[in-house]
Amino acid sequence: MRVTILSNSMGGVFGVTMQWAKGLADKGCEVNIFFLMQSKEAKSLMPSKYIHFHYFITPNFLPGLQALVTFLIHDHPDVIHINFASLGPLAIFKKLVFKIPYIYTSHGLPQPWLERSLIYKIAYAFEASWLRFTALRSFALVAVSNYVRRRLMKEYHISSKVIYHGISIHDFQPRKNVHIRKKLGYNTTDFIALFVGRMHHSKNPLILLKAIPMVLEKYPNFYLTMIGEGELYEEIKGEIIRLNITKSVKLFREMRHEDLRMWYNVADILVFPSVTEAFGIILLEAMASGLPVIAADAGACREIINDAGILFHKNDYVDLAEKILNLVDDNKLRKKLSEEGLKRIREVFLWEDKIEEYLNLYVASRQNTYRFFRKNLGSDEATR
Repeated sequence: MRVTILSNSMGGVFGVTMQWAKGLADKGCEVNIFFLMQSKEAKSLMPSKYIHFHYFITPNFLPGLQALVTFLIHDHPDVIHINFASLGPLAIFKKLVFKIPYIYTSHGLPQPWLERSLIYKIAYAFEASWLRFTALRSFALVAVSNYVRRRLMKEYHISSKVIYHGISIHDFQPRKNVHIRKKLGYNTTDFIALFVGRMHHSKNPLILLKAIPMVLEKYPNFYLTMIGEGELYEEIKGEIIRLNITKSVKLFREMRHEDLRMWYNVADILVFPSVTEAFGIILLEAMASGLPVIAADAGACREIINDAGILFHKNDYVDLAEKILNLVDDNKLRKKLSEEGLKRIREVFLWEDKIEEYLNLYVASRQNTYRFFRKNLGSDEATR
């Protein structure tokens, strides 16, 4: 099967896109990915026998134009899979002209009011304006969680099918390495919490910092590592100084995947304070690494972690501090949550299962399109 994916080359959607592409290629599919632009994350990508990359926006005008022409005229997949509603017009063109169906996955509803940058506000408002139009013309609208499914129905009055994201258990595995912990400057009696995510209001990293002084009062050997970049990065640096917790907090703007996996193995817990989370791929990475999770009771967090973590009231740093201290004091609870997380990953969130669900959807979309055009145009016209 030939699959064309329209996507973005940044953030969590980029990671999911690459997991899809690899999983589909493993199943023998030929995958063309058309990215909006080439990000620094995408610069290291190398085409393979089954996966090819294209970019609509490039430093030089001509390559981007060639990519657009390739998609519009020369690319004839069995199905198109888009990750953003604003890319819908391209997919709709292919559907009308070449009878190629498309699937649209909603990774979360656009929320321009959460953005400080005017450019991002405009971009998310544009995305919101296309969502219903694109969704109604797709063969299937996929929501990444029941939380997203409910919001799509409530705010846009459209139904959707839920397919969770997944994770490869081979990439993230529980390994507690005391040697690496000591090499990083920690003692065996130290307790390490981890935050991974975009430094953005929606991820709510500042509420986590406010909880740290309360934790340190009762447990001086508590340490926090924060990994991520974003518009709040400088403000977070200032807040760490203001709260006088510089000795207890490490802050990294970016990190290689290998080093990130190392921190998952070094840490004792993951704290995920996001206030509006459509899914939370970081939760899967932590659970697959055997980390107990503390998450805000917001968005999709409850349905993703289930019994593999504990929840705190979003924006309540006192409650968050108490939940952290509960886990610091209770080794048996941490072990139980770790086991539940690994079990949940194996039962619900394996990428292999998600790829099969999408493949079934691709096949159904192609068969449905063939039947439609055969019925309306005749068998000769439908097979052209």
